[in-house]
Amino acid sequence: MLDIGGNSGEFVLQICKNFPGIHATVFDLPLVCDIGIEHIHSKGEAVRISFVKGNALADVLPKGFDLITFKSMLHDWPEKEAKQFMANATRSLDSGGTLLIFERGPVEVAETTLSYFMIPFLLFFRSFRSPAVYVKHLEGLGFQDIKTQRIDLEMPFFLVSGIKEPG
Repeated sequence: MLDIGGNSGEFVLQICKNFPGIHATVFDLPLVCDIGIEHIHSKGEAVRISFVKGNALADVLPKGFDLITFKSMLHDWPEKEAKQFMANATRSLDSGGTLLIFERGPVEVAETTLSYFMIPFLLFFRSFRSPAVYVKHLEGLGFQDIKTQRIDLEMPFFLVSGIKEPG
């Protein structure tokens, strides 16, 4: 698995804890990778987690992955760049592999009672996209079997996944 913009590695650490057969790579900016390496170095799963330093918009991503994830990362970027991240990931994904996107969805402010804990998340209020945006980009990249699932946590999240065409 490759987690693009994987930050501290906590997401892949939790996956590796729960699925002993998975080997994971975090691709992120150099300083972020240094922080991630320090974060997981003493964990038993660290032997199955590697970090690759780079810029996911400009650098060639490592290849050979059957699962590539974006977790709470694409909303940080304008749609043009989010689409470019997804295209770059597609080139690194093995045929038949899965691209998985886990992002916060739009908050219907007029229909929601807001709690104080949401204040930091509301900084990104205008950048939380509908999952339809990611579905459209996956379709444009030739993905098949595209699925969307809504997950309500403290606010709406969406899990969007698609399978890269074999061949």
